[in-house]
Amino acid sequence: MPRKKKKKEITIESTETKVLFGLILFIFGLIVLVSPFMQDHSPLFDQITLALGYASFAWGALIIYLSLALLTKKRKFFSAKQSVGLLFFSICLNILLSFWLIEEQLQDEEALKVAGGQIGKILHISLNGFVGSFIEIIIILIILMVSFSLITATPLQQIFEFLENSVPEEKEKEGTGIKGFLKKLSSPKLPDDVKIENEEEGRDNIKIESEEEVQRRLDKILAEDEAEEERQIEEETRTKEGLVKQVPVTKDIQDREPERPKFTNWQFPDVEILQKPEIKEQDKEVYKEKAKVIEATLKNFGIDAKVVAVAIGPTVLRFSLGISVGVKVSRIKNLSNDLALALASQSSSVRIEAPIPGTSYVGIEIPNPTPNYVYAREMIKRLRKEQDKYELPLILGKDITAKTQIKDLAKIPHLLVAGATGTGKSVAINSLLAGLLMTKTPDEVKFIMIDPKMGVEMAIYNGIPHLLNPVITDPEAVVNALQWTIDEMMRRYRQLKQLRVKKLTEYNNKVGYLAMPYIIVVIDEMADLMLTSGADVETKIQRLAQMGRAVGIHLILATQKPTVNVITGLIKSNIPGRMAFAVATNMDSRVILDESGAETLLGNGDMLYKDQTTPKALRIQGTNTTTEDSEAIIASIKDQLTEEEPSYSNDLAEAIEKGPQEDIKGSLKERDPEFEKALAVVISSQKASASFLQRKMRIGYNKAARLIDQLQQAGAIGPQDGSKPRKVLITSPDQISDKLKKDDSETIEE
Repeated sequence: MPRKKKKKEITIESTETKVLFGLILFIFGLIVLVSPFMQDHSPLFDQITLALGYASFAWGALIIYLSLALLTKKRKFFSAKQSVGLLFFSICLNILLSFWLIEEQLQDEEALKVAGGQIGKILHISLNGFVGSFIEIIIILIILMVSFSLITATPLQQIFEFLENSVPEEKEKEGTGIKGFLKKLSSPKLPDDVKIENEEEGRDNIKIESEEEVQRRLDKILAEDEAEEERQIEEETRTKEGLVKQVPVTKDIQDREPERPKFTNWQFPDVEILQKPEIKEQDKEVYKEKAKVIEATLKNFGIDAKVVAVAIGPTVLRFSLGISVGVKVSRIKNLSNDLALALASQSSSVRIEAPIPGTSYVGIEIPNPTPNYVYAREMIKRLRKEQDKYELPLILGKDITAKTQIKDLAKIPHLLVAGATGTGKSVAINSLLAGLLMTKTPDEVKFIMIDPKMGVEMAIYNGIPHLLNPVITDPEAVVNALQWTIDEMMRRYRQLKQLRVKKLTEYNNKVGYLAMPYIIVVIDEMADLMLTSGADVETKIQRLAQMGRAVGIHLILATQKPTVNVITGLIKSNIPGRMAFAVATNMDSRVILDESGAETLLGNGDMLYKDQTTPKALRIQGTNTTTEDSEAIIASIKDQLTEEEPSYSNDLAEAIEKGPQEDIKGSLKERDPEFEKALAVVISSQKASASFLQRKMRIGYNKAARLIDQLQQAGAIGPQDGSKPRKVLITSPDQISDKLKKDDSETIEE
């Protein structure tokens, strides 16, 4: 006869019992958790809420946690430390919610229900009566930190370090916060008459100091640098030769004392002088109809898709298209011409973006039948609200979702602008310059403008104090100007090294004022320069692009001929910022952006923008800055000038003058027909430079430089003296007549 299997007894340790208790605890935990929301539905919920108040959330979470430990294997889920942490947290929450109640509210049941309940009231009154309010809140905060440490398994030391590091540096410097409190305890108190100054970062925090203070600081820093340099040289000499030699330290003659700001009371032009925008109303019903046309067209080609959203940009509409799983995106891309036909697109062009960045939708972009162009006035208004965010703001325009796009040239750090003629390239450059002129003083930003098209586009900027030199129109002078910029870049690096800083903003902060402005080199047409002196221009642009960022030298290059001969690989590799306007072919788009898309743009400022922060090109409607807007800005700037002519850089002018010297040497004795006129101009004004003669006599640069050399040979003006202007040695033409006759006789004898 088979033995009967002994029935297993059910105990408190058995699985069935644990599961049963776990289910009961889980249900009770849910009841406690939702009781504040259900107190009006049942006496049970009302009593729990009265007992625990809003701390029911924490108690419910604790009970549910314990129930899950019973329903699952304890080893995998349950942690004694976490359960203790939840218990401490629940108790602290009861006390903390009751801490803020006044005495009358502690006697009101309704007030207790939305605070810490009866339990919180009892704990609060007991603890407060024993230690007082101040110690009570400290105990609560300490227990809360301990409970957080137990729940998250975070060491207490790490929590204290986080709290210490979260205190702002400015407050710590003032002696407040954790670090400042500890420092006060360990440091002797300073006399009241001792003033501690701190260096604040940022352009707006720069303090204007007296010249004596700045000079003393610079002298001290330079003396320390020279002493350190002498010590290092002595040590190297001792190591190599075995004896100590005193090695003199020579100072680079090109390193000069920083110039102080000249335009401390600068007033920016008023936004009201700019053209007001014209806004057209959008017909949303038309867009819904076009969405239906897109869906029907794709369905005819066997593609099941649905338009889920429409983005209304200034000049472009983007339909976000959701497609079913298994449909190849390439099939939709190949239907761009069919969609253009079905939609009766004005430009016979539809751009397809697949996918839209950050989404799982395909974008179909078509021209907006009622376009709203972007005006400089609204962009400048937006920029001035947040101009502290940018060192060199570039107002680009609005993207396809009508969001304002403003970039910082200091972070890009160089920009290439390219597109076919008449697509908005020159207007874009004027917009970029307008944004800078409306927000930056001549002490903050300087420009070197190069326009090989004889100043057709940039001539209006002549005379503003932001320029280091009048707009350069002679292609032969461009190489010399770029070489001067490279020399200036290296000089700035030496100055940064002397003050042991790494970038321009740190240098200005350490000096105490805007001693080193940004320099932006703007070249309006690269193609002509690359054809005339491509090798020299390319190598110099490459070097500036590689090293100019740290010392505040940035490039904006523009061309209407986007070919590999103009935009070479070396130039592109060092210029991450790209603005591509409408081009003729897919190949031109790839030359500019390294991707296609620009060939489908609409023109009139429609562009694709890309830099190192945007993995895919961003479609933007560029800012429309009219000629009237630019002229109004320039006129407002010139009205502030006290002198008739701005103070250009003598260094740059002299560097440009050095270029044609070799070609002129052989023809010095063949005096120019306008020599007498140039002599009269120099004597009457007591000024002499090639750029000065170029402006006064309205002649080309080469001819002006030739006249300067002939005047020097005749003894009318002195030689170059570094950055100082040439001296005029005579006051009347008769003073050099004898010398001219002597030179003429020598020429005839030869």
